[in-house]
Amino acid sequence: MKYILTLVLMIAFAIGLFAHPASNVTLSYDTKTQYLSVGFEHSVKNPADHFISGIVIKVGGKEVISQSLNVQEKAVGGSLVYKLLDLKPGTVVEAITECNKVGKKSAKLTIK
Repeated sequence: MKYILTLVLMIAFAIGLFAHPASNVTLSYDTKTQYLSVGFEHSVKNPADHFISGIVIKVGGKEVISQSLNVQEKAVGGSLVYKLLDLKPGTVVEAITECNKVGKKSAKLTIK
């Protein structure tokens, strides 16, 4: 029994060493074009195997976009652009990224 428990703990620890969420998420919004740019840093060896698998965009706390991804743009991260119409000053936009291995990372932007 101790052997199985030790093995399970070792496997969980090993997965934790190699899997991680994005290290940084950045947001910018251009009021003229109404484009939200989402950038994320997620350094991996193989972006086809370990990648940001999904992103959720919330406006004012409500989910407006949910996108699944099956590969990461670059080994260091990626970027996405969304058209969000008529965002008023003071509106809070949040982007939540999720790693296909483990973890989430988010960022918020208040429209000016």
